[in-house]
Amino acid sequence: MKQTLSLIGMALLAASGSLEAGERPNIILILADDMRGSALHFLGKEPVQTPNLDRLAAESIQLTNVHIMGGTSGAVSMPSRAMLMTGKYLYNLERQGADIPAAHTTIGEALQQAGYNAFHTGKWHSSYKALNRCFNDGKAIFFGGMWGHWNVPLYDYHAELNYGKRRPVIPNQASSNKVEYKNGEYIYSGKHSVDIFTHEAVEYIRQQKGSEQPFFLSIAYMSPHDPRSMPDEYLRLYEQTTIALPPNFKERHPFDNGELEIRDEKLAAIPRQPEEIKRHIKEYYAMVSHVDRRVGDIIQALKDNGLYENSIIVFAGDNGLALGQHGLMGKQNVYEHSVNVPLLIKQATAHPSAEKRADLCYLIDLFPTLCDMAQLPIPASVDGVSLLPALQGGKPARDYLYYSYMDCQRAISDGTWKLIEYHVDGKRTTQLFNLQEDPYETTDLSAEKQYRKKIKELHEQMLEKRTETHDTSPFWNNFRF
Repeated sequence: MKQTLSLIGMALLAASGSLEAGERPNIILILADDMRGSALHFLGKEPVQTPNLDRLAAESIQLTNVHIMGGTSGAVSMPSRAMLMTGKYLYNLERQGADIPAAHTTIGEALQQAGYNAFHTGKWHSSYKALNRCFNDGKAIFFGGMWGHWNVPLYDYHAELNYGKRRPVIPNQASSNKVEYKNGEYIYSGKHSVDIFTHEAVEYIRQQKGSEQPFFLSIAYMSPHDPRSMPDEYLRLYEQTTIALPPNFKERHPFDNGELEIRDEKLAAIPRQPEEIKRHIKEYYAMVSHVDRRVGDIIQALKDNGLYENSIIVFAGDNGLALGQHGLMGKQNVYEHSVNVPLLIKQATAHPSAEKRADLCYLIDLFPTLCDMAQLPIPASVDGVSLLPALQGGKPARDYLYYSYMDCQRAISDGTWKLIEYHVDGKRTTQLFNLQEDPYETTDLSAEKQYRKKIKELHEQMLEKRTETHDTSPFWNNFRF
């Protein structure tokens, strides 16, 4: 591959090379919950309305082959978010990401050490201590995996870790004055989570106008995660009758993948009914459009307060979602719809430009990439690889990606070929897909003799990545290729 710099690579190099200590770029990380990589209008893959994200993409590096490594918990976002914040491989996390040990430097810690103020609003799917290490300020923080969007139990940042059950409630007010304490210190009744978190982000941005201290602003939405509820104006954007089923829609998954009884899979009837799946897709699109509208508000606030040019803006998702694809509803699998996530990076410059890149990478590679872009040292604990050299014309950071789900699914991909192995109750199932010709993973080629050599090659890579990522799961017990 030629080492010629792309236009955006030269711009990144020039921008990073000219930074002074007091001119470090602000970093805004916007994370959507259950946002799959194809659910952006500008990609042309799904008829979802995202005009603000489309405009952001027109000024951003569009990384279209970004994946999470999978999950060691049915609540996939817990390990995914811990991987994002630490840059650690999936099997190097502690307690599936429910806590982050002191030895794992978080992105917020690295930025604070460089003089950044670190503020968080929205979902935090790890411990109280981990939050307080990663950030030194925050408002409207939700601890946990999911909640109804209209009455979310929230906390402000407390340096003394004063979280826990703090919200007084009288559950039987007609017959008792007994007070019980529930999660959160307050709620905003009747106000949607997307609007709450956006409000706090915009207020924080306004407070930074004129400040000489760089900031790290983290906005972690709970949408488009279910329960799929949103203001009616977004639901009215879509007509269920015009929504098409995905090409890989199935009434049920063709075999036991080891996780067909989890909550997510019970959100729709089995066998899957086309009209019910269309309703779920409509509601999902409406939630994405709601997030899109509020991302537009955040970008406008940055522009109104003179902060846009000197800000790196990142938009990403923590994992994808099936919604009827392969007969599945959730993200507890390693198909593309569930492990491929969006990633947009708008650089800090007066004239940002767009480039679409299909290089293989993990979401954990964002942490070291941001360190490189801000000219900061990458912490020794980080497993991820900076993407900046590739963006400046070098070779792609990764040749293969390795995926895991619990103790039942493993996969390896080189971007063209993808091999999935299942090990469920002693029974083994293999799938092989050509992603270039079959991006929806509809045609399993594993039984065809002509691909035996390719399968052997991918098995070898799978074993190599198993060792590299410290995967010691029981999946491998009595498993032989």
